[in-house]
Amino acid sequence: MLFKLKKKRLIENVALLISIFFPPEPGGGSTAAWNRGVILDKIGYSVYIVTGFPSYPSGKVLDPKYKGKLFYVEKVEYFTLIRLKLLPLEYKGYLNRLVIFLNFIFLAIVYMPKILKITSRIDLVYSIAPIIFSSFCGLIYSKITGSFFIYEVSDLWPDELVVFKTKFLPLIMFFGRIVAKLSYIGPDLIVTISELAAEHVSKQYSPKASVRHLPIGVDTSKFHRLPKQTSREDLIKKQILPSETGDKFIILYSGLISNATQVDNLAYAAHRIMKHDDHREVVILIVGEGHGKKRLEQLKIQYNLSNFYLLSFQPREVMPTIISAADVCVVSLPADPIFDVDVPSKFYEYLACCKPFIGICRGEPARIINSYNIGRTTEADDIDELVSIITNFKNSPDLLETMQNNSYMLLQKFSLDSLASYFLNILNKERNDKRKTAEFFNSSADNPSLL
Repeated sequence: MLFKLKKKRLIENVALLISIFFPPEPGGGSTAAWNRGVILDKIGYSVYIVTGFPSYPSGKVLDPKYKGKLFYVEKVEYFTLIRLKLLPLEYKGYLNRLVIFLNFIFLAIVYMPKILKITSRIDLVYSIAPIIFSSFCGLIYSKITGSFFIYEVSDLWPDELVVFKTKFLPLIMFFGRIVAKLSYIGPDLIVTISELAAEHVSKQYSPKASVRHLPIGVDTSKFHRLPKQTSREDLIKKQILPSETGDKFIILYSGLISNATQVDNLAYAAHRIMKHDDHREVVILIVGEGHGKKRLEQLKIQYNLSNFYLLSFQPREVMPTIISAADVCVVSLPADPIFDVDVPSKFYEYLACCKPFIGICRGEPARIINSYNIGRTTEADDIDELVSIITNFKNSPDLLETMQNNSYMLLQKFSLDSLASYFLNILNKERNDKRKTAEFFNSSADNPSLL
């Protein structure tokens, strides 16, 4: 249906997606931006994307084609990318991130005349928040072009700053909530990544615009199930995985490693597992970066964890093979209640590869895991329960097969085709409502008695 819609289109609709992150950068922000771009393409838009030069997480631009450039336009599959060179700062610590994000917003506004010349016209602006200031950037673009403005609240800023233990937190939260409330005034539609997040924004800030949830989902043309043993052999041949993992029961965590995500639970679990009789058969594999990685390296040395492996961020095209090589995949989120609304992009990538889950989480992701029987969940710091789940999975091949099948059946709900159809219905309704409201006020201006 969606592809037929594009073929019947006589006048090209143009969407501008604003996101600091985009592939080939690793991480959830990059994945979310790609998926939103694909959805916009599927519902009939020609998609232009304003983003940074690929530099996450080191801050260094490694691809030589960007050398000496400040502004770069390129075609990547469905999209025209408009890349901006950002400050060469590592994405480390709150201050660095804030400076980088503000730098991106500033450049997106400074280069606006040049960007509008490239796009020629814009019908829809879709701004993804690394922080709330991207709402103001999107609002400026939408006002100048007269386009429909969608603001995606991917992170519940400033609420998620509770993970930063600083004496200035109360002051930051006070002013942050004021700025957040202002950021919700301009959009025609506000999008969150989960139902609970939509409820939080509606209750906490009472915006005039509708708040609708749109899961990040997964591009099944990029992430799909591959044979486990073939995947392992491929990774070992490329020296990504050590050869001794070829016949092990592999528990995988991929993504950001921070004190907040509490990935060290897996190091403690690896230590407990080493005391079991079958400890040689189980390994825990961590793929990612973040300021919490040093802590994992210390624990590996401290406990001499021969069953605990740490890899750096891997290219996006390699991740389906890494996920397929695992037996079970882990989603680990901060314990603070504000993160109960978060369903990270890796969740859907695991789902696309039909993997059983271990959820060290609560809220929305735990509800999905338990409701659809695609895994087991536990509380953070309950290492005994975590080890028990791992051991039970290892010794229950029939249970794993059932969960793999359940993941496959659930996948359709979160494929980009399904989400595109769902989003198109939302967008049509919101645009119709906006048009009717405008027509009412225009009529009322001509006939005051209607007011």
